[in-house]
Amino acid sequence: MSDVYDRAKASAGRMLGLRASGGKGAAFTLKKTVAGAYDPDAGTSTTTSTDYAGSAFRDSFKQSEIDGARIKQGDVKFLVSPLLVNGSDMPEPKPQDLCVFDGSTYTVQFVLPMNYAGLAVGFEVQARK
Repeated sequence: MSDVYDRAKASAGRMLGLRASGGKGAAFTLKKTVAGAYDPDAGTSTTTSTDYAGSAFRDSFKQSEIDGARIKQGDVKFLVSPLLVNGSDMPEPKPQDLCVFDGSTYTVQFVLPMNYAGLAVGFEVQARK
């Protein structure tokens, strides 16, 4: 029997899921890039990129929230589902990760995990084009 924490995560996943599945979200891809080992001969390091297909709901910041420093005009807020399209857990977005939503690419600026007793039930992401 699942506990209240699992039910909260499942509920958030349904609400923020894809519209085609009855949710309020649209396709959202999180692109995480990890720097590899540094090659001193070439003077570069390798990088690997992994895409995570999920869903999110896009919202705007209120004019009163835009301070010009931390939150700038044009920044958007994403409410990201805790579940990927395949049903596994969405990794936590980090600043400087990229995300693709509705054909536009954004850079993650700030992430506020929506934790329910230590279990991530979604993420509020501030992103900038």
